[in-house]
Amino acid sequence: MKSKLTAITILSLVIASLLVAGCTTSTTSNTNQTPSATPSIATHDAFLEKYLTEYKNRTYTNENLSMKAFEVTWINSTSASLQKTYFNKSQNLTWSNAETLIVFPTTQDATNYLKAVNKTAYSLVNTSYPVEGTYQNVTGHTPEIYREYVWREGVPLEGAPLNISEYKHHTIFQLDNLVRIVTAKLLPN
Repeated sequence: MKSKLTAITILSLVIASLLVAGCTTSTTSNTNQTPSATPSIATHDAFLEKYLTEYKNRTYTNENLSMKAFEVTWINSTSASLQKTYFNKSQNLTWSNAETLIVFPTTQDATNYLKAVNKTAYSLVNTSYPVEGTYQNVTGHTPEIYREYVWREGVPLEGAPLNISEYKHHTIFQLDNLVRIVTAKLLPN
């Protein structure tokens, strides 16, 4: 019995060493295998690309703003992250925004997404789309569904001195099938 175990152990070690050394050949025929597909290059959602281009153009041509940064990073084909920093001349304040923009297949999908987001600290502050906004410039019409939810953390913007180290402003927008999630903070001038 002991010799059988020794023989099995030695045989196992020989096979393992041959596999590690690469001294085995495959007995499978490669003639019937199809070549693997070339990975496709991800395309970005055409509407979201147009929206981001228009958004950037409107931001840079706004005479009230002095842009310091506008950096887009694509998350996947239907969502992007935007880092934007600008000086607002009328407020005499420098803002830094981190935004996530997501395009959904339908307005109902965007609405369902927003329903799933915890908005207990948010207030619905607006359902009327601003005059001549980016969305309207891209689509040629105002959104049928427009919602703007706001949550302010730290010192509120209105009526009190701003504490730059604490102030953050959170906004979630729905414009039909587009959702924008924005976190803004003040930077020292």
